[in-house]
Amino acid sequence: MMYLVLANLYLCVFYGFYYLFLRRETFFQGNRIYLLTSLLLAFTLPLAEYAGFDDSVVYQYQLPMVELGGAASGPVAGEVGVAASPSSAVAYLPLLYRAGCGIAAFLVLLQVFATIRALRSGRAGQAFSFFGMIRVDHAAYGSYQMAHHERVHARQWHSADIVVMQVVKILNWFNPVIYLYERALRLQHEYIADGRTAANDQFAYAELLVSRAMGVSGPALVNPFSNSNLLKRRIAMLLRDKSPNRHGWRYVALLPVVAGMLVFSLACNHQGKAGGDTDSTEMLSSTAGTVDATAFKKALGMYVMYREEAIRNGTQGILAFTFEKTDGGTIENISFLNELGDGQEEEVRKALQLEHVQRAAPVGKSMAYIHFLLSNTEHTDTSTPSAPSGYNALGEIVIMGYQPPPPPRVQPAPRKSDQTSATTEKERFPEPTVVQVRVGENKPEAENKQEGEPKDLIFQSVEIDPKPPGGMRSFMQYIGDNYDYPQEAIEAGVNGIVQVAFVVERDGSLTDMKIIRDLKYGTGEAAIRVLQSSSKWSPGVQNGRPVRVAYTLPIRLNLQQ
Repeated sequence: MMYLVLANLYLCVFYGFYYLFLRRETFFQGNRIYLLTSLLLAFTLPLAEYAGFDDSVVYQYQLPMVELGGAASGPVAGEVGVAASPSSAVAYLPLLYRAGCGIAAFLVLLQVFATIRALRSGRAGQAFSFFGMIRVDHAAYGSYQMAHHERVHARQWHSADIVVMQVVKILNWFNPVIYLYERALRLQHEYIADGRTAANDQFAYAELLVSRAMGVSGPALVNPFSNSNLLKRRIAMLLRDKSPNRHGWRYVALLPVVAGMLVFSLACNHQGKAGGDTDSTEMLSSTAGTVDATAFKKALGMYVMYREEAIRNGTQGILAFTFEKTDGGTIENISFLNELGDGQEEEVRKALQLEHVQRAAPVGKSMAYIHFLLSNTEHTDTSTPSAPSGYNALGEIVIMGYQPPPPPRVQPAPRKSDQTSATTEKERFPEPTVVQVRVGENKPEAENKQEGEPKDLIFQSVEIDPKPPGGMRSFMQYIGDNYDYPQEAIEAGVNGIVQVAFVVERDGSLTDMKIIRDLKYGTGEAAIRVLQSSSKWSPGVQNGRPVRVAYTLPIRLNLQQ
């Protein structure tokens, strides 16, 4: 999306430069080259970010918290799985854009058929060309000059310019400057052909243009001799004195403009840069003023706990609720549309009363629903209630609970002095190599410093996020189902949060796995092992190209005693 915005912004700037400084000049060939070159630059300058890309550039995200067992009270560093709200207007923008492209392509296709039909049929008074195919009524007055005019169009490949403009119009149909751009390019075509045809008899040629003002113009894709919309400008430019050569400096004046666009592209493409690890709680606090559905769902999901009795009783399903946020910033009139039981309604009600959640909630009447899911069980009931009349549907929040594994088989716990047992365990679950180096390079930090390479660049967002197979919800369930509690951790009753980091490469593979926060007893290594056994993701995309994305995965361990 950023690429499209920048490209169309640059098109507007380039056309503005042409309109202010070049449209009255008689450098017709120069103006044609300028319009085509600026068209190319407008769509390549937004890609300038990649000239400075290397393997150190990654995009950093915080994954949803995976709840293994019950949930501890208070906020945690992480986010919950949030399903996008279908009511968000932004979600429909790509669909609207594709629909517009489809309509624009259909209109161009109609012009193609009209051009083919015009080339096959002969009409009285016609005079136009399309690439090397010239159609002129030789019985008409001035047919020799008209034929010469069309031959100039054909020799200079003006039809190729028109075809390129049709493609650009399909992809940028929403930008009105595109249509002015095409008109300016067509004018330069006519100025070039008129100048070559009129030679030293401009007045006689101008009379021919006027006499043909009501002639047959032909379909939109051809270069017609008669075009009443351009007639006045063509005659004025035909009789205009030649521009002095010193006015050519105006093309040179464009260089600072292009340089400014290049810097602006780099700034826009790197605006999400941040350094080091970022706590998601701080991120939410910094965006507390942004009142939208996503921020509210993230805030609420951080404080809603999956109660121990609900996990013990296997309670799961969808809990829908409505509320109203007043202008004073408080949430009132909380009502549940269904019942889940085991105290989950009370947990949601308590979370809605927290100041952090109320600050992120949208003003007015809203409805949301929380999907409580248990690992190692089938989830059959996925029906969601519709929003009552007058309520804004915010979408879904997903919270997973982990049912602890059955008691371990009777076997002695591994001891440090038991070398044989330790060796067997290491062979079964080899400890992953955790090397904290510069992301994307298998070199020690000291070596990187010696080479004088730039500091790591960390970004907060990409246009298209990486996606695991089956979506983020399936990935969270996979982690919960396949996390293997180390025997030592079970015996020690370890509780807390384990955090691991990894990078989704351009090919979707997971690399650079390292333990950020460890509870010891093999809990961090178990998280690394479950990531190593996961499938490839679809890579993240920025400006149409795959990029590397860094993720942090928090896992909360809360074994039931």
